[in-house]
Amino acid sequence: MIQRATIIAFIFLALFAGGVIFQAFYSSKDLESIEALLTQELSMPRHEEKFPNKQMRKGVAKDLWISEKGKVRLHHHIESPRSILTAIPNGNRVELIEQMIGMKCFFQEKIEDKEGRVMQHIRYLQSGEGTYHYTNHLFDAQKVFLALYHLPGETLTTHLKPDEAYLKGIAEEVSLSFSSGSPNFHAEKFKAQIRPQGHH
Repeated sequence: MIQRATIIAFIFLALFAGGVIFQAFYSSKDLESIEALLTQELSMPRHEEKFPNKQMRKGVAKDLWISEKGKVRLHHHIESPRSILTAIPNGNRVELIEQMIGMKCFFQEKIEDKEGRVMQHIRYLQSGEGTYHYTNHLFDAQKVFLALYHLPGETLTTHLKPDEAYLKGIAEEVSLSFSSGSPNFHAEKFKAQIRPQGHH
């Protein structure tokens, strides 16, 4: 009976986590009720020590669109060949944390029209490991390669060439918060290389 309850709990957790991730990252709506989804009450099994709380995932990709001043929708994309999704029971609630290994992040920071030509500002991050905290919408990573691009078009591209970045370097620590709706980026101890103007 206990084994059957454990299997049922595992299936329920997998379905719940998949549904939350889908609604959080693939919805066309802005961030508004993710925290409510993640902190809703769950019926936890009596034998909590046997409750499966980790899920190994492969080929993870997350997309998020955020409106800038109600006009332009900016596209943010995070991908990782594998990750570990951890569900941490907290009373009748579950907190989700995802550890992404070999992750790459593409953030569309701004789209502007310059003399009839549409240009986009892209921030690219790459790290051996990054962590996303679903409850407070916080992403952090250590030893991060960071590059800034100014490219034509308004569709986010994930095919970037390092020599086309106008600024690149290594940051000891990076944090990115979506709690206020728009991304709040912070980098610690960033050593940058700036491409000279006119160099292609």
